[in-house]
Amino acid sequence: MIENTPPEGRSRRARSAAGDTPAAAARAPRTLSEAREAFVAAIARDTPGADRSRLVKVLDALIAWSVARRSSLAFRTDEKRADVLAFARVATGDVFWSALAARDATPTLEIHLPPGRPNGAEDRATVMQTLNAHSRVVLVEGDRLRIGFGALKNEAARAAVLAVMRTLLTDGTDSGEPRSD
Repeated sequence: MIENTPPEGRSRRARSAAGDTPAAAARAPRTLSEAREAFVAAIARDTPGADRSRLVKVLDALIAWSVARRSSLAFRTDEKRADVLAFARVATGDVFWSALAARDATPTLEIHLPPGRPNGAEDRATVMQTLNAHSRVVLVEGDRLRIGFGALKNEAARAAVLAVMRTLLTDGTDSGEPRSD
């Protein structure tokens, strides 16, 4: 009987069980292209036209770098916020990097170090040194490993950050290099 009843004629509980609610639609996994589109819209909300295309170029470079390493990284389809885009390690599911387009601020890249990594302190120091070398905002011990997209508009800065990310991705079982297939 419920299958033939239109959604507006069903109770809230019946609609929820059938997946006919806005909440059910919001829980549906999003694709990378949908997430990119939402992130670009978040960038556009606070960024003037000339700078916007350069920030989108940074986002596209991060996405392309990650997609090229699909044996090591996977797009997180379950992010709840439209202004966050993240890639996780395939082997563990731990977030490897995330980007946040916060209101009234330049988008930021955050590099996430996995818990229990054997060289965790050294890795953190290397990442912090790389980020500090290319950013006006100086990170100190205890800060999140973040850098603004504004700094990553510079090709040399972007290359250095991607190089340190490649090093972090290499864990002995994966080369961190793109797959050729």
